[in-house]
Amino acid sequence: MVKFKIPTWLKTLGFIFLASILIYFAFRSVNLSEVWIHAKKAKWSYIAISFLIGYAAIISRGNRWTLVLDGLNKSVPRWHAIHATAFGYLMNQVLPRAGEVARATALNRSDKIPVNILIGTIIIERTIDLLMMGILVGVTFILSSGEIQSFLSITDSGISGDVESSNSALKITVTGSVILISILSFYSKKVKSSLLFSWIKNFVSGMLDGIKSVGKLENKTKFWQHTIFIWVCYFLMVYLCFFAFPFTEDLSVVQGLFVMTAAAIGYLVPVPGGVGAYHYLVAMALVVLGRSYEQGLAFATVVHATQTLMMISSGIVGFFALTSKKVKSSSNGSD
Repeated sequence: MVKFKIPTWLKTLGFIFLASILIYFAFRSVNLSEVWIHAKKAKWSYIAISFLIGYAAIISRGNRWTLVLDGLNKSVPRWHAIHATAFGYLMNQVLPRAGEVARATALNRSDKIPVNILIGTIIIERTIDLLMMGILVGVTFILSSGEIQSFLSITDSGISGDVESSNSALKITVTGSVILISILSFYSKKVKSSLLFSWIKNFVSGMLDGIKSVGKLENKTKFWQHTIFIWVCYFLMVYLCFFAFPFTEDLSVVQGLFVMTAAAIGYLVPVPGGVGAYHYLVAMALVVLGRSYEQGLAFATVVHATQTLMMISSGIVGFFALTSKKVKSSSNGSD
């Protein structure tokens, strides 16, 4: 039986199409000149600090990866892991979720570690990150339950009060997502009658295995220190940008946590770089906090552009750094 496989280019087009719908949904009926006026008010010193903190998170993530690899007796130079991690973020800007395979492949080519082992270590890391994400959402619900309720209500009805228009755009987005997911699922060899049950069982089992694996690490204390540092960086990347705009500089730490949660959820949407979803959710979170939608979009656009620029630039540097080391290694081997 011939197995059908969806070409990568078709998947990419599908994700771009979904991103385009989300961008339209985020920017529809918006006064772009007003958004630009608010964006120009940014104090770029805070934006630059946010940029550097973002790269610090990548460095810490790379170092944390080496700790997991060390536990498997597969030591690599820490900058190799850092550059591979940065390259993975770069690839995520092109194709969602491709970054994990990309960074495993990059480190495989530079240090000859089997890809299956590298993927296994990445799964461990992502399991812990998912746990941290769950904790973040839980804490946000506890500290900002009122804001969460308003957020859910306002994203359902839309900011302009035009419920019919909002629901129409939302239906298009949801329909497009469902169609895309259905096509991918239909042709997947993993589809079985008990797909949902198996997925839940494997998901929970994988999380428990990942947590247990961390407990067996020799440097588990350092692993958790890096994990906490990474998520503190994620928070600061958003919170420090509050001080870059006159309309957000008075927001509190708890409110920053609320906006960060919205941003994190935006990045979970399977579109390149969270485009559209990030802008809409962050803007709406700021609307809940009393800002105008145009102000929210200005904030979201500047912060997202900064983070995207950081991931692209560090990814390009990482790619060429690993490539140059591979070339040097090949030259030394031939000598």
